[in-house]
Formats: sequence, C-alpha cells, structure tokens
Amino acid sequence: MLKFVPITPEYGEHYMQFYAASEEKSADYTFANLWCWKDKYRYEMAFADDLCWLRHYENGRPVYNPPIGRWQRTDWEQILRRHFPRGFSFTRVPGMLACILSGFFEDSVCLKEERDHFEYIYSIPELIALNGYRFRNKRKLSNQFKQYYNYIYKSVSAELIPDIKEFQRQWLNQPEVKGCGEDIHNYLSVRVENEAVNRMLDDWQHLPGHIFGGVLIIDNRIMAFALGERLDDDTIAVHFEKASYAYRGAYAAINRIMLENVGSNYRFVNREQDLGIEGLRKVKLEYNPVRFIKKYGVAAEY
Repeated sequence: MLKFVPITPEYGEHYMQFYAASEEKSADYTFANLWCWKDKYRYEMAFADDLCWLRHYENGRPVYNPPIGRWQRTDWEQILRRHFPRGFSFTRVPGMLACILSGFFEDSVCLKEERDHFEYIYSIPELIALNGYRFRNKRKLSNQFKQYYNYIYKSVSAELIPDIKEFQRQWLNQPEVKGCGEDIHNYLSVRVENEAVNRMLDDWQHLPGHIFGGVLIIDNRIMAFALGERLDDDTIAVHFEKASYAYRGAYAAINRIMLENVGSNYRFVNREQDLGIEGLRKVKLEYNPVRFIKKYGVAAEY
C-alpha cells in the first residue's frame, strides 16, 4: 500500500530527481509549483517503485495525479494492479504517460482529454522577436512600452522580495482585478493565486531547482514581475506574471523583456494552462503556441 505524507520542503531535492527522470516535463509537477499550491490542493506524496506518487484533495476526497519518474518501463501493469487492485484513475496526466498507460491496458483504459489543463509551449526566439503579422498586436504594445516609459529591468533577488510582495498587494487592489469579484469563480481564483505567489516569494531561497524571475521598475517602483524556473536544457516555465494596468503594454513588455534577459540559452517557454478561463485562453492563443503538453484523465478497471 502506498504511504502518502504531506508535501514538505525536505522532500524537495529528492522529488526533483524523479522529476528530472520523467520524459515529458509538465510545469504542473515541479516541486516549486506543487509547494506553492499546496494550501489549495493539499498535495501528498509517496515514494515507491522508483516513482513518486502524487495526490491532492477535492471536496475532501483524494484525487490521484500521475506518478512522477521514469515512465519508459515494462512493469506498469504489475505496479498499478498491486497499488490499485480494483482499478486506477489519474487526472492531469501528460500525453506521453497517457499513451504509455493506454498501451498496457488497451481496451480496459478510458482516456478523457482535459483541455483546460493543456500547457502552452512557445518558441522563445519568436516571443523575443515578435516578427510578422501573427505578433503585430503584441509587438506594438511591447514597442510602445519601451518607447514611452523609462524602465529598468532587474533579476529577482532576496533584496527585492519585499518590494515584489508590496506590488502584488497593490496589484490585487487595481480596479481591473477587484472587478473580477463580480464573478465569484474568478474572484476566488485570484485570491488563491495570491497565496501561491506569496508562498513562492517567501520560500524563494529554499526552493529546489533553478528558480528565477525579473521585475520592471519605473520611478523606483516595481510595476511588473514574472517568476519562473528551468524545466530542462531546452525549456523554462513561467509560473506567475503580474503587471500594473496603469502602464500600457506592461504585460507584453514583462513577457518579452524577461525572455530577452533569461531565455537566450533556451528554446521554449512553458506558460502553463488556461484553466478554461475564456479571457486567459484568448490571450495565450494570441501568443501563438508552437505546441501543447496535453493532459488527460486516465482510468481503468480490471
């Protein structure tokens, strides 16, 4: 039987060894991301069979996430039957693992596409250059920002954390953000995300992996920031990105300028999922993803 324990920082380095071995690296399952969202999802983990098993809670009931580790193996049927004698059900399973599991269980497996959890992958050179008709609006906004505002870019450091947290507090009080209170789902999402942002900032120096970020400063005040991490040799992820609505083009600018500063050694940036939020999906599609990390619900009875 799998013995689950709550996620805690001392498991971070050990967990990331399993993450590094996984053949398709979802931004959902970095330790930093799990840790930041632990209050919402109450993540737990168990180590067995050279895998890290994950689960979270919804409405007080455990929901199983995909195991993390080396997926190209021949003993999936044996392992899953041992831990889940009546059958298994996993959510938010990256496409590669979903394909592997469906090959083992064939007719008994059920795959359900989870479009709201597809992760958007973009070409970093494209998002820096913003060339061509496809990027005309983003290029215009970014160029206007660079032309009109006397800004400074700085990498996130421990010394900047208090100022970033203060900007995050101010960001929540902008009319454009407070207005989402009319939609209770969006309002709760913003508040929960705020807790996740502050958890990353509070634990900035102690999170495993390569965490990085950047801020834009105008008149000695932060007016935009982005926080992310390295996923592998080719790809980085952006977990959080906030900008002041008082500065036209600020979101387009922080997106582009941070990649100019940290993305030159990488080919792709993972900007995570849209969670089915209509406006967020529209914006993510406007940046022209080159592909997705697709997610599936995978279940089988035997």
